[in-house]
Amino acid sequence: MPLDEKNGPRKSGTRVTMRDIAKIAGVDRSTVSRALRDSPRVIPETKEKIREIVRQTGYVSNIHAARLRSNRAGQILVTLPNVAAAFFPDVIRGIEDTMTKHGIGVLVGSTHRDPEREEAYAKQLMSGAVDGLIILTGQLPPILKELPDYERQVLAVSRPTPDPTIPTIAIDNADATNTAMDHLLSQGHRRIAHLAGPTYSLAFQTRAETYLSAMEKAGCTEHIRLERLERWDIAGGLEAMTSVLSDGERPTAILAGSDELAIGAIRAAHLAGLKVPEDLSVMGYDDLPICEVYQPTITTIHLPRWEMGHIGAGMLLDNLNLSEPRPTDKIVEYELIVRESTGPAPDE
Repeated sequence: MPLDEKNGPRKSGTRVTMRDIAKIAGVDRSTVSRALRDSPRVIPETKEKIREIVRQTGYVSNIHAARLRSNRAGQILVTLPNVAAAFFPDVIRGIEDTMTKHGIGVLVGSTHRDPEREEAYAKQLMSGAVDGLIILTGQLPPILKELPDYERQVLAVSRPTPDPTIPTIAIDNADATNTAMDHLLSQGHRRIAHLAGPTYSLAFQTRAETYLSAMEKAGCTEHIRLERLERWDIAGGLEAMTSVLSDGERPTAILAGSDELAIGAIRAAHLAGLKVPEDLSVMGYDDLPICEVYQPTITTIHLPRWEMGHIGAGMLLDNLNLSEPRPTDKIVEYELIVRESTGPAPDE
């Protein structure tokens, strides 16, 4: 039977309030509120005591009222280029796992790089329908700059935006690309081609520029082959690699801007009668789960996708607290994963 503030029975149908919980626990209401939000400011023993009282009384917090008082919607929006792309689910899971702990819902919108869609999603933030926006597209809708303190309510994950005031969580793409190139060069490859991602993405641009610099430093300028693509899926990799193999000098190694491009490149190589890695080494970016089971297994740059989403969600929460300093960019660690798709350069 439910308890009252003196641990006695309450009349059936009487709604338990946070004040009741506080009286029973012998604490103030703010402590109850913090405990239910799992705040580190409340010691574990007090949290457990409050949770037990909540279980016994059947108390349900009035989240709607709390949001009205704080003028918050209680949900955020995540925009991405294509919800079907294999890169994004782990990032979104990291965001959801973090936001759920704070009682905040997560909406997901796929923009398909349509400016009208991007603006429509931006208006969700401007209207107050969502409290914050996490961008996975690398594109900042211009209309957001009309919103006061927009840089406190928007955050980018994986792909930086052209606006330097927007905090970004990503790997060091230049350093990661140098690591990838060092791996291929150390295997004796000199004819290395790069299947670059979309030119509108700063992350893919950085990878392409670093590839060019690495080839120049290695004295391989005459072997540069840069394919700038507007897509980074398997079909794009197949199409680009087919073109590379049918036009001019055949490379001995491919650095693809994503694992999906790498898979498409491997498929094109097989269709052309080439063996990977005996005739052609191929490596990608992202370390998608398929890389461990594809034949051959794929050498790649591992990106900590869940961690990027988790860190990004936490930073956005800090950002929304205007009394706290605005978080700056966060660089997360990548890892070179060497598997079967790369090997020594073939003898000429």
